[in-house]
Amino acid sequence: MKKIFLPFAAVALLLSSCKDAAPKEELVINLQEKGAEVASSMYGIFFEEINHAGDGGLYAELVKNRSFEELEMPEGYYAEGDVLHPKKVCNHISGEVREGSFRWTTEPVPGWTLSTKDAAEMKLTKEQPKFSTAPNNLKVTIKNASTPVRLINEGYWGMNLVKDNSYQLRTIIRPASDYKGKVTALLLSEQGEVLASAPVDITAAGQWNDLSLAMQPTATSAKGKLALEFDAPGTVYVDYVSLFPEKTFHDRPNGLRKDVAEILEGLHPAFVRWPGGCVVEGISLENRFEWKKSLGDPAARSGEYSTWGYRCSYGFGYHEMLQFCEDIDAKAMFVCNVGLGCQYRMGDASPESKIAYYLDDCMDAIEYAIGDVTTEWGAKRAAMGHPEPFNLEYLGIGNEDLIDDVFRNRFQQIFDAVKATYPDIVVVGTVGPAPSGPDYEAGWQYAREAGVPIVDEHSYQSSSWWFHNLDHYDTTDREGPKV
Repeated sequence: MKKIFLPFAAVALLLSSCKDAAPKEELVINLQEKGAEVASSMYGIFFEEINHAGDGGLYAELVKNRSFEELEMPEGYYAEGDVLHPKKVCNHISGEVREGSFRWTTEPVPGWTLSTKDAAEMKLTKEQPKFSTAPNNLKVTIKNASTPVRLINEGYWGMNLVKDNSYQLRTIIRPASDYKGKVTALLLSEQGEVLASAPVDITAAGQWNDLSLAMQPTATSAKGKLALEFDAPGTVYVDYVSLFPEKTFHDRPNGLRKDVAEILEGLHPAFVRWPGGCVVEGISLENRFEWKKSLGDPAARSGEYSTWGYRCSYGFGYHEMLQFCEDIDAKAMFVCNVGLGCQYRMGDASPESKIAYYLDDCMDAIEYAIGDVTTEWGAKRAAMGHPEPFNLEYLGIGNEDLIDDVFRNRFQQIFDAVKATYPDIVVVGTVGPAPSGPDYEAGWQYAREAGVPIVDEHSYQSSSWWFHNLDHYDTTDREGPKV
């Protein structure tokens, strides 16, 4: 047997001057003996829009607040300074109305600035929206254009612009009748040097112009910027500004950052869990993630204030997730809401009369992924350019929920409906956010009784806890639900 000895070098050195001192312990590693096989199906990745994992991260969009919807807040919420207060609702477990406070921005137009404040002004408006689902647009009033006025976006901590790479700009813009000048798109370095310039050819005053063009910077800037430049006085309305690298992962339109996606692909995940996490349920139901709103033209997607303190654009939507899973040969796991806000935040429960809505929403999501093109949602998938079914294999019902009567009733209705209609879909249950205790045991007991094939353990424990509990799964019932 080949052995490697790892002496406690520091201790040995310290004791080397002592009579009869010698290391009393050694760690022996047998490199020839392989341990138990771990199935590749055990390894997957979990996406959630948290800490800009999508917007500003995996999703390739370079413009922050591209649709000017950033200051829209969930129904019933209100802001005081940099604090957002949620709607007052009753937590379905405790019965109390909790106080909550979440991050909010005080920027007048998040992500956007004017080069000269004295010569121009900007404000958000809902005048003549291009899309009712994303109604905000920016009204820019140029008062003095002796020096051209620039509307500037620095993206997420700067835009990484690479020399000679191509970038696709799309803007939806409406000049008022009093604006007689030109509009020019610019790519700028961190210091404001022009790296690329292209005219935005507006053809119709007083109407929305939906325009696309390609731009190539002449130099690289790790913290570049995008600007729209106006050279005459007057008013211009801007509804949407998007800038994408032409080279996305697998060259998908509205796609993912090639470098980040390739790293994830290199992990060879067996599955991808999406869209969360706590965003599935929301602080309260008003800001839960709604997959249907993440389909279609990116410019028409409403987005939503994320549970984690900023607005999610819905750019990396349901279709994009399913396509990503196909591109990296991973199985998709969709997580559905059962009509409950996050139990650890506001924890509201929809009325009993609305449970059918959440059930139907879940069934529609499955139909979108794997339904025949003759079905309502299968046809919508085909219209998005993918007539073949996607590889949706798993359905998570709820997210790290405690199993009380309210949750159990809703879970069972969805579980039964999925089993009856889609028997090949593997349902993943929940046993709460701890690896032990009465709530954990209650979750496991219900999963066994209901015949749930897999449970999803979310254990918020230190590395020290896991080191001292290496046998945590050794006694797991091999005849019961998998973990």
